[in-house]
Amino acid sequence: MKQRIYIAGFLLTMLIASGCKKYLNINSDPDTTQAPSVGSVFPAMLAAIPRGTQFDARYVGKYIQNWLTMANGNNDVWDTHSYIANSDASGDIWRQTYYGLGKNLDYIITTGLRDNRFDYVGAAIALKAYMFQTATDYHGEIIFNDAFKENTYYFKYDTQDVVYKGVDSLCRVAIKYLEMAEAVKSTNTLNLGDYSYNGDVTKWKRFTYGILARNWNHLSNKASYNADSVIKYCDNALASVADDFVIPFDASKNDDANFFGPYRDNLTLFRQSNFMVRLLDGTTLAGTTWAENRDPRLPHMLSASADTSGTNNGGYRGVDPGLGDPLSASTSGVNFRRRVPVLWADTTIGNPSAATFLDNGKYLFKNKAVMPVMTYSEIQFIKAEAQFRKNNLAGAHAAYLAGINAHFDFINKNYSGLRGAANIFNGSPISATQRATYLASRNVQQTPATLTMTDIMLQKYISGWAWNWVETWVDLRRFHYTDIDPLTGQQVFKGFTLPTLAAVNLGKPVYRVRPRYNSEYVWNLDELRKFGGDKSDYHTYEMWFSKP
Repeated sequence: MKQRIYIAGFLLTMLIASGCKKYLNINSDPDTTQAPSVGSVFPAMLAAIPRGTQFDARYVGKYIQNWLTMANGNNDVWDTHSYIANSDASGDIWRQTYYGLGKNLDYIITTGLRDNRFDYVGAAIALKAYMFQTATDYHGEIIFNDAFKENTYYFKYDTQDVVYKGVDSLCRVAIKYLEMAEAVKSTNTLNLGDYSYNGDVTKWKRFTYGILARNWNHLSNKASYNADSVIKYCDNALASVADDFVIPFDASKNDDANFFGPYRDNLTLFRQSNFMVRLLDGTTLAGTTWAENRDPRLPHMLSASADTSGTNNGGYRGVDPGLGDPLSASTSGVNFRRRVPVLWADTTIGNPSAATFLDNGKYLFKNKAVMPVMTYSEIQFIKAEAQFRKNNLAGAHAAYLAGINAHFDFINKNYSGLRGAANIFNGSPISATQRATYLASRNVQQTPATLTMTDIMLQKYISGWAWNWVETWVDLRRFHYTDIDPLTGQQVFKGFTLPTLAAVNLGKPVYRVRPRYNSEYVWNLDELRKFGGDKSDYHTYEMWFSKP
């Protein structure tokens, strides 16, 4: 513990000492303030999160089979666990970490410390912890202790164990300042810049504990894994769906609209996967697509084809990795009607509203739908896994059921209070009867004695679909994609089939994304070479967190 606190102290001292004066005074303009208020900078930090994660979700979403390429036989490089060389594609989380948030968070921290704005300081440090956790889970070794170091051309990478300890320390420092802010609520002004939690420092503290829960639970394959600590952090994290950390979009123009909405038209060539369809239509969890075993979340989350015949599940079809939709070239007739539709609309093949901001779309694929960062449902599934590993089956089952119910609540929630955000349910909320029928169905384990790790992880996958890409990928890699659940004799991620891997993979699945090309491979290649970052199969090197 002393080592972790020392790292946090070092980082905070570095942030205060380096400052941002030189950074902000470049090309000084007497007509424009060079010392903006922390309240005016903070909203851009929230907006920078989807700028990174949603952009890169287009790629990692294929690795985890949230969605896949539409084109039949296209053999898409991302579908097949590969990458595009000499390209910044998949480099936006890197950009978010070191450019979008980076020095701007440092400015909020140093200015907040100077002005005793502990609410801004705590929230900014929490976001710094979040961005480093996301970046290391996505890339592996990253620049941590050298990050934002001035007058430096080459930045040294840190191993993932160092980054994990550093994130832990940042979280503890963030919690310290948030608790200080809680004690002096009358001086808090975070609500002026915080359009997600409206300045509620208690919710920011819970979010920070959620980062700790992720951080510690990712080490499940290691002898040092501590289920009790994970459970403790979960219990201090998000307490209900009211604590869900989501980012709304104004959708008044292109740049402030949801990147996944139909207006911005970024997902026209993407299609829902068969893996996800089978999780919701009863195939995987219940063993049958009979109507009584279909998940009532299905019509709210996925899109149905125009022709429903021949599916036995209401017309929900998906695609497989590297294969696409075999009917994608059909332009008329029955085959056209059976094509897998776009993610944001039933039966629709193309973008229906590129010229206007209509309240159309589906689930999180709406112009004004929120983008989640962390949800109560996720926290409950993390707790369920930790309780299961501890062999507290009753506790695991209770958290498992709480996670499922929380995801129903997530879908049913009225989001209009967040800058007029769109609701994500389709038509009307899921009814109490539909929920009760599902909870009593074969999809859900009815007793602690029958619960398996497979049940927990597949329900967590469903709840994180279309937003929790990096965390879902962490889960798949912790179980090496195809690890066997000893209680079932089948894969933990039942029904998940690896694609025919690209030749450059040398027979191995993807485990990491290569660092951003335009910064690291152009300017920092010598540092990358030190741990194999220049090798063509570097993306298949297993992560530290997933190893014993």
